Amino acid sequence: MANLRVLVAESDPLVRVAAQSALTQQGYFVVPAADGSEALAHMQNNSLDVVVAQVELPKHDALELVRAAQERVHPIPVILLADANSIAAAANGVREGAFDYLVKPLDDLNRLAILIDRAAGKLPPLHREEARVAPPAATLVEAKSTPLLESITNATELNGLLNQFVIELARATRAAHTFVLLSHADGQLHLTASHGFTARTEAGRVYANEIDENFALRVASAKTLRWAGESANSPRQNTLGVPLLFQDQVLGIAIAHETAPPETFTNAMLDSVTALSQQAAIGIELARLAARVKRLEPLDPVTGLITREQFFELADRDFRRAWRFEHTLCAVVMDVDDFGTMHLQLGPQETDQVMRRVAHTVRQHVRRVDLVGRLSPHTLGLVLWMAKKEQGIAVAERLRMLVAEIQVQTEEDVWQVTASFGVAVYRSTVASVFDLFGIADQALRAAKRAGRNRVEGV
Repeated sequence: MANLRVLVAESDPLVRVAAQSALTQQGYFVVPAADGSEALAHMQNNSLDVVVAQVELPKHDALELVRAAQERVHPIPVILLADANSIAAAANGVREGAFDYLVKPLDDLNRLAILIDRAAGKLPPLHREEARVAPPAATLVEAKSTPLLESITNATELNGLLNQFVIELARATRAAHTFVLLSHADGQLHLTASHGFTARTEAGRVYANEIDENFALRVASAKTLRWAGESANSPRQNTLGVPLLFQDQVLGIAIAHETAPPETFTNAMLDSVTALSQQAAIGIELARLAARVKRLEPLDPVTGLITREQFFELADRDFRRAWRFEHTLCAVVMDVDDFGTMHLQLGPQETDQVMRRVAHTVRQHVRRVDLVGRLSPHTLGLVLWMAKKEQGIAVAERLRMLVAEIQVQTEEDVWQVTASFGVAVYRSTVASVFDLFGIADQALRAAKRAGRNRVEGV
């Protein structure tokens, strides 16, 4: 449902920004809140259609939000976000009056949007009609730029996002040149992206020679759109500065240079530029948070894959999601054949190189949503999301053939690398992710007994 006002109350900034970005793309007006106090304030001061709230919010937990929502003249439906440790509290929240709950991580944000629409359908008709015609609050973000929003939600790589943004900004302002300056750890604004130039050096030259070096600082200080030369005694120049704000923090400044004449810009055009900058700021914050999480993620030093501990933590998350939403998934255990002999003949360094090539091959030929980790020196584990048994076996067979193409030249001969695979499909009778991988391991043992370099599935 377009134009619904949704409060997203979540203390984890990565979850909050991802939800805000995805919902904005689908046409919702989103109000973010980092704790319970902020959420309650928004509930009092904004006309809201749905509240999405983390169960264990700081300051005021989600149950207090549920009660506050129920006490309104027009009760607001509340959707709870639970993690593995707060599912029981979420279920209790539903008994207290919450509409429903979802279990994090929210890998499929479309499910959240569907649940929001269902919850909004329970609102009294009068309130829904008022929500359509009421003017949006100043804190809300409207989605108007589909290409940019696709960059935000489909990729967390900062350069790609900024390149799309400067193109969209040039279109919105009819500018010959656009720039983005991001705030760095040294507190300075650095030129990071540009559009309308044949070379990066040309962008730096034009910016240095044609734009007042203090203009970006004035825009950052004002935290609002400003035209160059804008003052009581001088006319506006055709250079527009746009702050990139996320929760009142200046992440950077965008500049549109040689725009259409300032007097031709209507309020609607300026509102469009503001909305574009808000979307970009969300994407910048999301990309930075994703990069931060990636740096903290524990990786196996040889293969670059996640370690056994991290793998089973994430695999358990996928297992619980499959159980809750009745999805399919396959567990795959892959073991390099004759690893001990290979280690003795090739030595530790060459063996590490083999495992590095094997891991790279596997990672390159499965989907991004699939999980891959190193379970032991010679064993990799995979979780194939939404895969049936036949699909899991087909993926394993393709990987088996690709691994068999890896050869290592020794002084006397060529070592042929092969691997055996065990595949197990999730069923409701399987009690845990460890049991599921135990079944896959049994299939792997059957493949070894049958002669190695094989795939067995159960």
